[in-house]
Amino acid sequence: MPAEKLIVADAIVLKLTPTGETFTQVRLLSSERGLLSVLKRNRTKGQGYAVDIFDQGEAHVDFKSGENANNGFLTEFTVSRKRTGLGKSYAALQAASWISNLLLANPSHEDELGEETFNLTARALDSLSNGAPPQAVLLKSLYVYARDEGYPVLADWSHKLPTELSSKVTGILNTPLNEISHSKEEQQAAFASLARYVEHNTHIRIPKY
Repeated sequence: MPAEKLIVADAIVLKLTPTGETFTQVRLLSSERGLLSVLKRNRTKGQGYAVDIFDQGEAHVDFKSGENANNGFLTEFTVSRKRTGLGKSYAALQAASWISNLLLANPSHEDELGEETFNLTARALDSLSNGAPPQAVLLKSLYVYARDEGYPVLADWSHKLPTELSSKVTGILNTPLNEISHSKEEQQAAFASLARYVEHNTHIRIPKY
């Protein structure tokens, strides 16, 4: 059967996993197709193209007629945005990987991952690459993700916290990332509290951090 071609105008590389010597599994996130899992042939000297984790760009996928694009092959990826800042900070890279794992750990919502989730992910990765405090990025991202899933995060979680922690949470959530003055420990405590709430009170699977 002839191959069909799918062009995804804007996709983010969430994960790269070697599958033997010949191929690498590439997990992509896009606003129009949600999550995609495709194979990329590994480069040989002077041939092929390079793609790095958290790159963003246009993806070309070939797949057999009548089959799902998830069974396809990534034949081209034109990078429009590289997030080189992530490679300069272990904490930023760790936070970016956590966000990636959050999306990949909740596959039951693949068909529902739309523009909001894509834009949320892109903003979070950009912020981390540009040096924003990782714990604050994680707190804000998980808060919005859970809220968009329909959970009453504000009323059921933050308003029921002890006064001191509630004040810190409110401060971090309502302050632009480049203006946050809370300590790393305070940011970590706020994020850990939200992660525990989401893990025990929602269907959302929380990856290890």
